[in-house]
Amino acid sequence: MAGMPAYRLGIIGYGGFGQFLHHAWRELPGVEVVAVFGRRRTPRLPPGVRYYNDWRALLEREALDIVAIATPPATHAEIACYAMERGIHVLIEKPLATTLEDAEEIIATAERTGVRAAVDLMMRYNPILAGLREITHGGLLGRLFRVDVDNYAAEDSLPPEHWFWDWGLSGGILVEHGVHFFDLVHFLTGNAGVERVSGALWRTGERVDRMCAQVLHEGGLIATHFHAFTRPGLTEETRITMAYDLATVELSGWIPLSGGIRALIKREDIARLASLLPGLRIEEERAVEELQDVSRPEGWGDEWPLPEATGRRVRSGGREYYVEAFVRGTFALGRGKAEVYADCLRALMEDFLRHIEDPSHRMRVTLEDGLHSLRVALLATADALRG
Repeated sequence: MAGMPAYRLGIIGYGGFGQFLHHAWRELPGVEVVAVFGRRRTPRLPPGVRYYNDWRALLEREALDIVAIATPPATHAEIACYAMERGIHVLIEKPLATTLEDAEEIIATAERTGVRAAVDLMMRYNPILAGLREITHGGLLGRLFRVDVDNYAAEDSLPPEHWFWDWGLSGGILVEHGVHFFDLVHFLTGNAGVERVSGALWRTGERVDRMCAQVLHEGGLIATHFHAFTRPGLTEETRITMAYDLATVELSGWIPLSGGIRALIKREDIARLASLLPGLRIEEERAVEELQDVSRPEGWGDEWPLPEATGRRVRSGGREYYVEAFVRGTFALGRGKAEVYADCLRALMEDFLRHIEDPSHRMRVTLEDGLHSLRVALLATADALRG
């Protein structure tokens, strides 16, 4: 892109998140925000950026190359298809839509018009998750068989009149928010299929503020996703636990910023592990011969077989592994949430620009990924409503 004019970018939906998109992309080479649409004009609108109170007028009057859509999810399909029919590339905030029909219309319109379209499942660009994907695919810690998401989000950041609580606009908690985490599992496993989905919900008065989904994936991985919008912002937290045959990995933050690991491993693989988990610091390393089989209390009877000269063979998940050491450590990106969030958004946009310039380039996240996470969210939501 060196020497080329910047792509002219419009942002439709200039609320808090739309402004954060502008913040993340304002100094990114290759794009220039020229116009925005919002429900009300913000005093923070940068000089030279035109404001519209009609998104159709923005798309019709501005000579845009790209539009980022950050409006309530139920409006995504109408705006995206209108833009694509005018030859404008679209980057759509998650979820792709609130119905499968709308999501499929977006995909069909992109294919028919030949313009590029992508969905903002930005967690795929987090270095921690990118490293865990490589660890999972390479079998470094054995098979991933369990993911547990506990998300305790802030209630006070979403006033009662916010569109988030209107399922006609948002699709509900699992559609508007849960798709990030359904996609996380999809990303880590390399697109493992889904065999069964169930859901549950709880209402506080007339408002659904807690939802849970359980997903059985092909190969036996079971993922549980719990989301509650009930906490003060001061105590908002997210924990993601992943169980592999040989390890447990725990992540902190809905945008993971840090985590911990406990693993059985071959010594030669420790360096590989460190190269994939940013800032990994090994706090404990012990030979497996020093470990006790804690599943068997004293006096149980036959003890573990005597160890081999170095290392030993263990069974987990119906498979046999050879391990030499137990390691415990922590890892962290060393940056704050806002900075990592903006970095992920910049990486997503850079990936999208490459896709625009080279249609053969496959992005890290595709429209089909957006459709997959939406399908799981809708299945869980439907089951929860039946309950």
